[in-house]
Amino acid sequence: MKTNATTSDYREQVEQLLKERKLMRQLVTPTGFYHYYFSELGKKEHRTKVECFNYCNDKYYDLFGEYRYSDYSSFQRFMTRQHKKK
Repeated sequence: MKTNATTSDYREQVEQLLKERKLMRQLVTPTGFYHYYFSELGKKEHRTKVECFNYCNDKYYDLFGEYRYSDYSSFQRFMTRQHKKK
């Protein structure tokens, strides 16, 4: 028989996996990564744009096992193309 602590731990794990899945679905596309970057950019944890990019790219690596972009300059090229579309 499961105890309340086990059930609580299970719920927390499920909730964490659902958050991770949602983030994966967002980051899987270049546009989703772009939007995630800008949502993170406003947070105080990231002092610079490059630091924010590295955080996002590391998060992508943690979830997918590879980096989305090789470096910040390749991400900047993507952002430039995005702005030209508008």
